[in-house]
Amino acid sequence: MILRFPYQRRSTTRPVVTLGGRFNRPRPILSVGVIGPTGTQLVDGLLDTGADDTVFHESVAAAIGLDLSAAPAGSGAAVGGAILPVRLAEVTLRLASAGAACEWRGWVGFTPVRIQRALLGFAGFLQFFTATFYGDREAVELTANALMPPP
Repeated sequence: MILRFPYQRRSTTRPVVTLGGRFNRPRPILSVGVIGPTGTQLVDGLLDTGADDTVFHESVAAAIGLDLSAAPAGSGAAVGGAILPVRLAEVTLRLASAGAACEWRGWVGFTPVRIQRALLGFAGFLQFFTATFYGDREAVELTANALMPPP
């Protein structure tokens, strides 16, 4: 199964010299469903091959009815090396694009630290896919790999 996603363009206030002076930056931002005991929350996340873990804000856990009070504690590194405290939980994630969709269970972190958007990193997310990034098309393709459970 192949899921295809165009990059989202984020406006800038100044021309981006390294991109020919355009006034936006393309980013692989995907909407992922996070499914818990009492609901589903659709969350935009940055597909980040440099992120060790998948991390959401703890408000997502509350919205899906996930109690983190007894969840294992951990930490993750943010851009610039800042440490993010996280509570770890196994959730169901759902991803869909143009006629294809998949769901899987994965361990993710929930942080109380305000993050601009969720991080879709290796553990819990990218470990289940082979990712192909197309710079010329400003798009990414995710192909479910052998770790993806059958539907």
